[in-house]
Amino acid sequence: MSIKFNINRPPVTEEEIKQNQNFDQLLKQFKNASIKKAREDQTWWKNKKTIYRAVIGGVGVACTITLISILNTNTKAKLNDKITTKKEIATKKNHTTTFINAPAPALKPQATKFKIDAQKGGEIVVNKSKIVIPKNAFVNKKGVSITGDVTIEYNEYHHPVDIMLSGIPMLYDSATIKSNFESAGMFQINGTQNGENLAIHPNKSLEVKMASFNSEDKFNQYYLDTITRNWVYLKKDVITPLKSEEEKNANDLSNNNSKKIKELKKKIEIVIPAKIDSVEKFYMIKSKALPLIPQPLKPSKATGRPTFKLDGNYDEFPELKVFDNLVFEVGDENLNYNKSFHEITWSDVKVTEGPLKGKNYILNLVYRSKREKLIVYPVLSGNDLVKAENLYAAKMKEYEVQLQKRADKENKLFAEMQAKQAEYIAQKTSAELALKKEQEELQLRAKQRQESNLNEGFGSLGAQQKVQRIFQIKNFGIYNSDCPHLVVLDNATRPVFLLNGKPFSAPNIYLINFTDNRVIQLDRANGYATNLLEGKSYVFCLFSSNTLYYCDKETVTQSMASGSNKFEVMERTDALSSPADLRKLIEG
Repeated sequence: MSIKFNINRPPVTEEEIKQNQNFDQLLKQFKNASIKKAREDQTWWKNKKTIYRAVIGGVGVACTITLISILNTNTKAKLNDKITTKKEIATKKNHTTTFINAPAPALKPQATKFKIDAQKGGEIVVNKSKIVIPKNAFVNKKGVSITGDVTIEYNEYHHPVDIMLSGIPMLYDSATIKSNFESAGMFQINGTQNGENLAIHPNKSLEVKMASFNSEDKFNQYYLDTITRNWVYLKKDVITPLKSEEEKNANDLSNNNSKKIKELKKKIEIVIPAKIDSVEKFYMIKSKALPLIPQPLKPSKATGRPTFKLDGNYDEFPELKVFDNLVFEVGDENLNYNKSFHEITWSDVKVTEGPLKGKNYILNLVYRSKREKLIVYPVLSGNDLVKAENLYAAKMKEYEVQLQKRADKENKLFAEMQAKQAEYIAQKTSAELALKKEQEELQLRAKQRQESNLNEGFGSLGAQQKVQRIFQIKNFGIYNSDCPHLVVLDNATRPVFLLNGKPFSAPNIYLINFTDNRVIQLDRANGYATNLLEGKSYVFCLFSSNTLYYCDKETVTQSMASGSNKFEVMERTDALSSPADLRKLIEG
């Protein structure tokens, strides 16, 4: 008897549902049908009584199980009214495991961060790629448009080593048909504000013009769905030649950084020191502009040396004006003095400042052609001395008060100067920190450019092979431009790895196909089966506890040529600090 399947059965009507809601009637129909079926069976007559009991018992058991099942279902429905779909279960499961798993976290290529004003939008140039961001393109988790600066994190992967180290899977499953990707470039883009992940506005899209060193048009665009753990086909690649203007723009950011560094250096080395010096000069000028307070002259007692008494004006020496009956004693240091000086009627007598300011003076004597200079000391005697000493004591008190006021003004000016200089020194310190940051960013960008196969590829390929692949981005995430290659494991090689001649394995094993720019993560479940084709350039990379073991191109080629599936690996004993180090190592 052939089995027939009715695949176009019409949906059950509400009347049919109501008719079958009578449990007693349903039980009776099932019982009668079972008995009828049993009677038609030829073996039934051989043991009528036994079979009949079995049938009736079976009916009871089936009905009991059905009833229990119905009751359990109803009970569960009461306990939990929410329906959990398979998709939700898959989503929960995916949140518990890591889908993107970098084999060596320390070597994972790092994203470059950029700041963009959400309201204004703008353009970001990364090497020879460009990201075009429209105005008001971002929303928060509540769907509200945001303002202010947004941090855009962007990373490109072109070299197979970079792809491998990223941990991004390159296996594509389309309706259970598995393929490995050949990459023409891949990028990851994300946006945050104050540490919170953002989304792209539903009515907006970002345009990413990813530069590619492969000008072939066989590639498609894909988006990595981390929930379903598979690549989603978007569309056929859109490519455009990379113009020289765009090549120029690729270095704008570095040039801008260089300009900023020059400006900061000029600020640190010239502008701010000049301001500090100008403040000091300004202080000196203001300090000198403060009025000088002449110190009162302490009266001296006459010693008996020869004296001159002058009748004249002491306006130039106000300290002498306060004394009455002042006379000038001739100092012992005068070798030219003689008593005849007192017998001459000098036609001109003038007092000028002496070697010891405020203590002695120079008496300039003129008579016809005779000219003499004497160092003299102002002295007093008797009551004139007593009176002068009392006056001097009073003047000294006033002098000290005025002197303190002047000192206070000088201290105030000095404090102002220090405060202003401290402000400029703080500006200098801030500029030095900014310079250090800019230099570090410039070094990081230079390192990233050095590590980027894009730059290396463009340097060696012709102008006709420099293209951009245009993506319209509606969601943040990972996008690639790839060509799938069908996974066929017929007659596949199941490699056996040896370390110092002994079998060796590792948690993460990759095969890099440099010829086709492909990265294949080998599966332990199928014995790491893979196809190794003659004429292709391969390298095996094995990672265990952040240690690299690798089988270089020459060794792989020799093993393939000998028909062996055994591959001797080497342990990388010294530190690898960047993807560039690893590229240099395995490419030889």
